[in-house]
Amino acid sequence: MKNYFLITALCIAALFVGCTPNVPVEPESYIITFEDALETSLASSPYGDNLYDESFVPYVHTESGLSFGYAFSTFEYEGYVYSSWNGIVPSRWNDMETQGFLNQCSVYFKDPQTGQGGHSKSATFGLVFLGTDCEIFFKDPEKEMIFLSLFVTNSSYTALSMTHGDLFAKSFSHKDQDWLKVTFTGHGKDGLKKGSVDFYLADFRTSTSRGIVNLWEKVDLSSLGPIHKLTFSMESSDTGAYGMNTPAYFCMDNIIVEGLPL
Repeated sequence: MKNYFLITALCIAALFVGCTPNVPVEPESYIITFEDALETSLASSPYGDNLYDESFVPYVHTESGLSFGYAFSTFEYEGYVYSSWNGIVPSRWNDMETQGFLNQCSVYFKDPQTGQGGHSKSATFGLVFLGTDCEIFFKDPEKEMIFLSLFVTNSSYTALSMTHGDLFAKSFSHKDQDWLKVTFTGHGKDGLKKGSVDFYLADFRTSTSRGIVNLWEKVDLSSLGPIHKLTFSMESSDTGAYGMNTPAYFCMDNIIVEGLPL
């Protein structure tokens, strides 16, 4: 009889264990601040000398698995060899005074307390120079995450060009209703576009528009949903026969991404 009751109790216990509902696991989330970038993955000067000699190592956020696109190339013209690059480069430079591409790796922001250029009193940020390899993506072809938000502002090269003009671009004004816009586009693992979000880095379209952005501003990307890749494009009111005259740079920081519920 004792064995009968023991077997019955064990069966009932097993029944309850088998019926225990699966509790969803909280998705992993990450804040990408670029502060963990190694020296080999940082712009070595305001100009970014190491971006032209093949010594730069593209940044990868190890915890999330996100890679930040960068490409270096050379070409020959009339007997001279030229180098070029495009992509996303961690940087700690924030010279807000020097005009021109020799200062292409600086952010147009300086924290009044720390003197540093990153978001939230940090030193490091991501400099974006548009090109075919300028994207954030997972090397795992099946991986997707939700990009909740990021912070953006202007690079010094772009901001000072819009303020004063240069050999190629005009100075921006409310009179001319000028503007500069960056568009963030999400792509699924199937390669299809999931949606896009616009942000104005400069806005002179009305007399009361804010002008040139000189602070870190939050951009909500959650509407893109789960994506495998984030790409960028820019448009400007100062555009000619060969495309945009305004320098195609901006800066980003504190990218928040979240995994999918399990």
